[in-house]
Amino acid sequence: MPHPPEYRRAFVALALFCVHGHVHAQIPEPRLNVISNPGACSGGTSQVSLSGVDLEESVLRFSHPGITAIRDAQKPLTFAVSVAADVPAGLYDVRAAGLHGVTNPRRFEVSALPELDAAAKAVSRELSQEVAAPCVLRGTTLKQGVQWFKLKAAANHELVFDCHAAQLDSRLEPQLVLYDGQGRELARSRTRPIRWTPTAEETLYLALSDFISNGGPEHFYRLYICGPEALTGPPRERPLVFWEPAAGAVPELEPNAPAHPQKVVLPLAIRGTFAPAKDVDTFEFEARKGETWWVDCLSQRTGAPTLPRVVVERVVRTPEGQVSTPDSTEIKPPTLFPGDPDFNGHHFDPVGPFTAKEDGLYRVVLRDLNNTVGAGPARPYVLEVRKAAADFALLACVLPPVPNKAFMSFTGPLVTVRAANIRPNQVLPLRVLVVRRDGFEGEIHLTADGLPEGLSAAPCVIGPKQTEGTLLLSAGPNAAPWTGPIKVSGRAQVGSASLVRLASTTTPLWESTASEFVEPPRSRVAAEMLVAVVGDAPFPSAVHAAQPGADTAASGKVKIGLKVERHASAGPAVALKFKPLGIPGLEKAKDIEVPAKEGVAEYELDLAPLKLAPGTYTVWFRGEEKAKRTVKGKEADATLVLCSNPVTLNLKAPAKP
Repeated sequence: MPHPPEYRRAFVALALFCVHGHVHAQIPEPRLNVISNPGACSGGTSQVSLSGVDLEESVLRFSHPGITAIRDAQKPLTFAVSVAADVPAGLYDVRAAGLHGVTNPRRFEVSALPELDAAAKAVSRELSQEVAAPCVLRGTTLKQGVQWFKLKAAANHELVFDCHAAQLDSRLEPQLVLYDGQGRELARSRTRPIRWTPTAEETLYLALSDFISNGGPEHFYRLYICGPEALTGPPRERPLVFWEPAAGAVPELEPNAPAHPQKVVLPLAIRGTFAPAKDVDTFEFEARKGETWWVDCLSQRTGAPTLPRVVVERVVRTPEGQVSTPDSTEIKPPTLFPGDPDFNGHHFDPVGPFTAKEDGLYRVVLRDLNNTVGAGPARPYVLEVRKAAADFALLACVLPPVPNKAFMSFTGPLVTVRAANIRPNQVLPLRVLVVRRDGFEGEIHLTADGLPEGLSAAPCVIGPKQTEGTLLLSAGPNAAPWTGPIKVSGRAQVGSASLVRLASTTTPLWESTASEFVEPPRSRVAAEMLVAVVGDAPFPSAVHAAQPGADTAASGKVKIGLKVERHASAGPAVALKFKPLGIPGLEKAKDIEVPAKEGVAEYELDLAPLKLAPGTYTVWFRGEEKAKRTVKGKEADATLVLCSNPVTLNLKAPAKP
């Protein structure tokens, strides 16, 4: 149903802002939107072409050294990609690196099967493209259309029809429908492969379309038609599984309904299945008063179509054999950056603690709220009940000039897809998200390794209980062009152990657009954090915090001096405004203006409204400068984002009277 007029006016206003809100030219930021034919077979070749923004003089960089590309001399965005015979089937990252830096990653898939192009004219059953299994078909869906494939199937040989799209960064939401030779529907699927075993030799027809009838270059796919033994594609990705279950998980023993619970001993790790329909699994154990145990049900995070519910109950049995549960604790899914465009960690698997109120008998009861009718796909789970294993995981991404916003209203998400490109005399912020395990609340010290000469990263700290921080990369005024991977890591003290964890890299997949159909933001984990120092003119200004750190009370005030320095090639200085960032709540803090003539100012930061726990925190300052830049051979006004070096604050607890 169309949106009402006031909504459409809001969409138009947002679109106009996107087009006209910044009248200044922006410095080039390469972005890779689509890589056509995003795959090849091991030992084979594929011709691919790129579409995107600011891709001049690009070469392709793959996350596996056995995949190489040669640019077409006549078509600069077309490449011949070769895959070595020893490259395993699977998913790899590809980026374009060129004159303006490096792009965001896109997926490239290597298969072990023959590959062919899908026929664009196979738009009806009568025009079906005839294929033979096993094969991989590569193509794009048709807007408001259906693509048809025809094949002869042998009796008693299982066939698998598996459309890869989302795992390739495609916008496609594929729908597969399988028909017999008389046009009768045999099977239908959206999110999972179709598996079909003919009982006799017959001709089958397969229809492929987008679930909401979209199509075009951004709706690409790779369709596997093969037997199960030939389906050597990559396993389902598990971006939300930061800690694998403990080794040695034992299988569940049926029957284990509430009336016949399975007896277990803590700690435990059990592998089970939500089957048959309405299955309820129960595990009974002894616990001591005051003991705290962590319950973790791993299921939906592994790709199972489940909605687990986990309840821990205290069990009381009377001498007559009657059973009651006087108290219970429902274990809820954690809140991990729900809807965040840089990394949406939302999932449905319950994870959390329970504390035994009395000595005695307890039981954990599991059910899948999606498993209510009939047979369906496999619904496995792993249940852990363990002592706290405090830990943390990190995810790093580029912080764009306007931070990405989540899907908050009908105007949709505001998402920028950006890679880590830095120019001389620039400071580039990297956003680092923290997933904390089993109640860990300590501070985390961030560093970066693998930086070339001229590029540095001052250590930063994510304070106690905080869920994110910022690592600031700084390029010197004479930093030379360079492209390569870096490693962001964090160190924390957990009990008597010093833990170091390497950050995964995340990236949004698509820029947001203003339209009547608003697409929620998507992101994924990338193979590496790739950084490019761009061979460009230095930023005209750099802002420096006068002191690297300060000690103060958690509710006190601290003064931080700021100094703006002009590069020798820059014009006259101008007054610049800056805002402190780095700690939740600082977005409401006042700005500071550094006057052009003096180039220095002092900021007084009042910590009392932030209500911070004692510990170590990092703050930094952000501002904007309008400057003349040569953009693609023409001089233009551009808005440059200026970031300071970090300032470490050691906040002390108030002295006891």
